[in-house]
Amino acid sequence: MSVLKRPKGLTETAILMSLTNALGWLIVDWSKPHARATFALFTVFILVGYFVIWFYWQGHNWARILVLLTSLLCIYNLRSFSRVGTIERVMIGTEAVVAVFLLFWLNNQSVKSFFHARQETNKSVKS
Repeated sequence: MSVLKRPKGLTETAILMSLTNALGWLIVDWSKPHARATFALFTVFILVGYFVIWFYWQGHNWARILVLLTSLLCIYNLRSFSRVGTIERVMIGTEAVVAVFLLFWLNNQSVKSFFHARQETNKSVKS
C-alpha cells in the first residue's frame, strides 16, 4: 500500500466514532437539578470529539494518538459497567468494542505509516 493512500477502514472508523461520540447525550438525566449544565458540558466534550475525529479522518497523527488515548479510557470505563443502567451499559459496551478494534487497527504498520507520512507531508508543506 502506498504510504499516502488512505487506509481501508479510515472513513468507517471515523463514522463509528462519530456515532459513539453522540451517545453521550443519551445519558443526561433530565430529572436532576443541573441537567442543563450537564447537557452543555457534554455538548462541549462531544464537539471537541468531533473536532478530533475530523482531523483523524484527515490523517493527522496527533488525532490518531488522541483516539488511541480515548480508546484506553473507553476500556477503563468498563469498570463501572455493572453499576450503571441499561443505556449507559450500551454506551460503555459499544465504545469498548470500538476501542479494542481501534487499539489494534491504529497500531497496524500500514495504518501508522499513513498517519506518519501525512505528518511528514504537513511538515514539508509548512517549510
